[in-house]
Amino acid sequence: MTCSHPTRLRRRRAAAATIVLAGLWAAATTEAKLLPPPGPWPAPVVGATNPLLGSPFGANGGHASANVSLRVWLPSGRQRRAAITRPIGWGTVVRGRLRDRISGRSIGGATLQLAAQNVDGGDWYLAGIARTNRKGRFRALLPPGPTRRSAILYWPFVDSPGPLYSRRLLVRASARVYLKTTARGRSVLFRGKVSGDAIPPGGVLVAAQVRNAGAWVSVRLVRTKPDGSFRARYRFKYRNRRFVVRATAPSQPDWALYSGSSRQRTIRTR
Repeated sequence: MTCSHPTRLRRRRAAAATIVLAGLWAAATTEAKLLPPPGPWPAPVVGATNPLLGSPFGANGGHASANVSLRVWLPSGRQRRAAITRPIGWGTVVRGRLRDRISGRSIGGATLQLAAQNVDGGDWYLAGIARTNRKGRFRALLPPGPTRRSAILYWPFVDSPGPLYSRRLLVRASARVYLKTTARGRSVLFRGKVSGDAIPPGGVLVAAQVRNAGAWVSVRLVRTKPDGSFRARYRFKYRNRRFVVRATAPSQPDWALYSGSSRQRTIRTR
């Protein structure tokens, strides 16, 4: 009986490990939960009432109109998005502008209402208040919470039968991942914690990743403990090199949060 050459054996083991790693990662990322359909719109909003009731004003803002352009967006750098992913526990800014659709004039000094709905179900509810400036622009803060849809409501007059609704926005809540690294020679220890929502009894999958040619490559997969902590060790091939690493918790079928990553860290092998 003959044995395989040691170098060939190591290559086969490495190839097999790569296949297993890719399979586990694909299972975690492709089976991520799908958002339920948003349902009909407009919809009743619990706690939302005409802000002019009981006030001496008959119109909501200067140049108030029942035919308005109510634009809303989620700022992301210099971009305006309809959907954004934020670490759970963070508030999210909603921006927009209110103008008369016919004349184009800004509606300043108007009181607007921020509505939200958990994507897992339930009623829309009042989540905040905003006020337009003289250019009709406004800023509202959606408090921390799970993945939600949000929208802005505007009541133009005291006798308006109902509010005017903006389009719906989507704020996805992602996991928070913390990472520390310790390098000894070519061996690097990844240790950290995943938080933000109840960890399933079997833990959640975490990938230790290395930046390679502009892409993130997963080099180790581990499951966290029930408290969210994890440890993974990886031995690099090269000495005296700098590498950028991170840890990522992907979206998973038995977990409510979206994919989240730790801050990048630079390590040096010896």
